[in-house]
Formats: sequence, structure tokens, C-alpha cells
Amino acid sequence: MSTGRSQPSRRGRPARSTEQAEADRSRIIASARALFAAEGYAGVSVRKIAAGAGCSPAAVYTVFPSKRRILHSIWEQIFASLMTALERTHAQTTGPDRLEALCLSFIDFWLQRPDDYRAIFLIEDRPQGTQDGFFVDSSAALPRMAILRQSIEDAQRRGEIRADDPDHIGNVLLCGLQGIALNLITIPEYPWGDPERLKRDTIRTLLAGLR
Repeated sequence: MSTGRSQPSRRGRPARSTEQAEADRSRIIASARALFAAEGYAGVSVRKIAAGAGCSPAAVYTVFPSKRRILHSIWEQIFASLMTALERTHAQTTGPDRLEALCLSFIDFWLQRPDDYRAIFLIEDRPQGTQDGFFVDSSAALPRMAILRQSIEDAQRRGEIRADDPDHIGNVLLCGLQGIALNLITIPEYPWGDPERLKRDTIRTLLAGLR
């Protein structure tokens, strides 16, 4: 007769694999993206996100501590895709064509993804406490926007853009580009005319004013 003690049996659910955890995360994000686009951020609860993802609210909270963290994860994915698009444009263009091409690429990205534009720019980022920060302070994707600054500095060295703070010039361009995207996406009923002509003429006017 054995005198050894038997090992206690484990109870509860087995630990999820990395693949299962990532699949849960992806379903939650997909559900939230669709709901935020259809109903707005304020009108969507974690319970509703969980229902769309096919899980319980408790399961959502094991992955994301708050609805705002879900939103930030969505923003991170979208901005990572934007940066990839801009980096591709940067690699495919040279010289004086590059800065204009980057501006067009920025606008086209949002025009092709209007729901993502609304999720990014029509939802205010509100910290929920003194220990909470803004998305722009913690994003891993946003530092890749340095590619715009680099292109401005290159244009300055070629004499195409005036010698000024490249960050200021970048902000001027972004404000102008945002205006085009915002108007075409959120006021489609207005007779803007040919969008391609509108985009190019506005960008060229901005660049001409920065010479």
C-alpha cells in the first residue's frame, strides 16, 4: 500500500493559451469598433461590447480594465495602419514629390476608412483620474509620425519649404489635411466638387504658402 499523498485535483477552467487570449482580445476590439462607429462611444456599454464579442462583461474586464482602454487599443491599431501607409508612401517617392504624396496618403487613408476617422477624431480623449494619461502620451505608433518631420526637413534643405520650425510646419499641414478629411467625411451632402481636385489644390496651396 502506497504511503505517498495523492496530488490534489485542479478545479476550475484550464488556463487559456496565448492564441485563445489573443482571439478574445480581437473579438472584443472588433465588437467595440463596430458599436462605437454605429452608436458613438458614450452610448456603448461594456455589457454591449461583451454581447457583441460573445463573452461576459467579466471576461472583457480580464482583458481591458476599462472601456477607455478598449478605445485606446482601437486607436493604436488604426494609427499603426496609418503609419504603415505613410511609410510605404515615403519609400515609394523621392524629392519634391514626397511631401505632397505624404499629404495625399494621409487624407486618402481616412477617406477609405471613415468609421475609423470618426472613432479617432470625433471621440474626445478624457483621462479618468490623476493617474490616467492621454493616448498621445503613451502611443507606440504616434512617434512614427517623425517621418513627416523628416520629409519637411528634407524639403527645407532643398529650398522647397522655408527655414522654420519643422514641427510647426508639420502642425500647419496636419491642421489643413484634417480639415479636408473632416469636411469630406462628416459633411458629404455639401457640394464639394471633385474630391481629387479639392485634395490636390488644397495641399498645393498649403505647400505654396510654406515656401
